[in-house]
Amino acid sequence: MKKLLFTIGLTLPTLFFAQQTQKDSKCDLPTNYQEPKPDKKVQSFLKKVDATIEDLRKHIAVENDCNEKDVIFLRISEQKGNGIYSVCVAGKPMKYKRMGSVFMKNSENPFDVKQ
Repeated sequence: MKKLLFTIGLTLPTLFFAQQTQKDSKCDLPTNYQEPKPDKKVQSFLKKVDATIEDLRKHIAVENDCNEKDVIFLRISEQKGNGIYSVCVAGKPMKYKRMGSVFMKNSENPFDVKQ
């Protein structure tokens, strides 16, 4: 009886969390979702170096081989020197960052030089 209860206690949470991770792997946005608005002052500054939100949208679309309309911003946190962006790209959640005027995936390290 103890083995049965232990087995049930072990498998139920495992199945629950497995279902949660599958559900969270897609972006489920409502049909009337409004993208967050970026700061106009920061965007006008970034326009000089081609690092605006629309430039990032183009960069993400090319990198992920999709249309620009498939890139939806979920969260924007930026300053003049850097920024973090949560996006939904063709149904998959991703994070990007900006360092100066360079965009990259959040998991990439620009200083990691492999020889």
